[in-house]
Amino acid sequence: MCARFESGGVVHKPGDQIRATSASGPLLLPWAGFARSEILGWWRRQGGELLDVAAERFAERAEDDGSLIWDDVPPGLVIRALRDPRGRLPLLKVVTRPATPAELARFRHPRMPLLEPPMFPGPTFCLRGGP
Repeated sequence: MCARFESGGVVHKPGDQIRATSASGPLLLPWAGFARSEILGWWRRQGGELLDVAAERFAERAEDDGSLIWDDVPPGLVIRALRDPRGRLPLLKVVTRPATPAELARFRHPRMPLLEPPMFPGPTFCLRGGP
């Protein structure tokens, strides 16, 4: 589900304030959970807005032993997130998708963050040692 991610050299976890980019510009929202990609239509009908979250890498927490397993976010992709406007304050939810069989074997977790090309202009980060 994306237990952690690193952005600009800072590791973030649920509960942290997260910088994201929306159609209207940059936002700072508390990370408060996840949104399944399979029901994005429902989220959109609730007023949810898709967001870009720039990150260099992410970690999943293995279900069997609780270890964090890290991987790089491929260059040119962002973590897809959603602005959930339903509460007293808007919240950021990381969009997840089902893990492939290979991902399930490696990460030992059934959900993965949705990584996609950015939808909006905003900050981007290079992998360490990259151009």
